[in-house]
Amino acid sequence: MVAVALLVMGLGQLGCVSGPAPTGAAEWIWADGSDAEPGRPASYVLLRDFELPAAPEATARLFVAADHEYAVHLNGHQIARGSFRRDEPIDEFQVAHLLRAGSNRLTIEARTPHGDGGLLAGIELDDGSMPVVTDTDWWFTEAWDPRLVKGEKPLSDAAPTLRPVRVWGRPPVGRWGRVSRGELQKPDQIWRSAVAWRIVRVTASPGLEIEPGMRSSHRVDFGREVAGVLELDFRPAAAEAHREVRICLAGDCEQWPLVLTSGRPAWRDSDRRSFDTVIVTGVPGLRTVRARR
Repeated sequence: MVAVALLVMGLGQLGCVSGPAPTGAAEWIWADGSDAEPGRPASYVLLRDFELPAAPEATARLFVAADHEYAVHLNGHQIARGSFRRDEPIDEFQVAHLLRAGSNRLTIEARTPHGDGGLLAGIELDDGSMPVVTDTDWWFTEAWDPRLVKGEKPLSDAAPTLRPVRVWGRPPVGRWGRVSRGELQKPDQIWRSAVAWRIVRVTASPGLEIEPGMRSSHRVDFGREVAGVLELDFRPAAAEAHREVRICLAGDCEQWPLVLTSGRPAWRDSDRRSFDTVIVTGVPGLRTVRARR
């Protein structure tokens, strides 16, 4: 894999830089031994259980960065989404209200349009300790399992589908170089599954146009400019296909591969955008398109 070879070269070149990282012992990790082909979109669920003697009474900061996109679940609650921004501080969220005494589960869905990638994350308590960081103790799976994400299924029961991660190393390493911590975001800034304020159901209803000659391509016209997080609901397709999404505003479109997690009947964008039209290709089972605030 050319991309992996270049990344490994980066490890040797940058791994000798001295100085402690603000992310402590957290290491860049990724799926290991997967069947993803170089340059092809891939999605994984990376997770780990950790213990706390008591629920934190003060601040608990979750820091996270993923190349290229991530969605974080903590004890079953989806709390944050984001994408990789080179040379910018990594994302940081207040999560004390979601932690509990005893066992906790941190789950991160990571997506990449080009096969290889990296994930760096951890939780820092008010005393500076980090009860969980990305390291060799993490696992990954390629299939979405709601019970596993919510913490309802013990990792021991999911062992046949879990595989150990690959560790790239601590920052600064590879193409990511040094990292800096961002500002702590307040709870009301954390991405939530808010009430959808603009919905188009993908049927023969007015406002929906199907691209001529492309049965698996859907052009959804919202009728006006909307701003929010794009969300798709669909029936998962067993067969692999070229998938892409185009988000358009006043005829100007952004286009990129649509990376789906196996078994998950939904996709949510990692960023908030403004758009009036969405074109989805390669998802014949598309049912609903939403814009969430």
